[in-house]
Amino acid sequence: MDMELEEQLRDFERRVEEGRGEVLARIEGVERCCKEAGEERRREWEELKGRVMTAEEKRQHDSDEFLRLMATMTDEYVSIFDSLRVDMQREFAEGRAENRAQTEALLRMLDRLPPPGPN
Repeated sequence: MDMELEEQLRDFERRVEEGRGEVLARIEGVERCCKEAGEERRREWEELKGRVMTAEEKRQHDSDEFLRLMATMTDEYVSIFDSLRVDMQREFAEGRAENRAQTEALLRMLDRLPPPGPN
């Protein structure tokens, strides 16, 4: 029983680490895409205007880019937490089903025992 519990704990820790890696990869991907999109917007703006941004225009562009990043990151975090919620619900449902099956098996075993004799 202790070995089974240790195995479950190792499996849980492995899944947590895998999940953490997946979340970090998704966040880094979002940050990279936002940075690339911001640079592309800056280049397009400079081509359209035919000049380099002034300091105030650059500040405004950076401010807008930050707001875009925060909105995108918020959407990604909501998506991550929604995925986590669905995974947890599935895990709990599987655990309940397993517990139910074990309880039913135990009750069937108890039904097969001979009735207690007089003490």
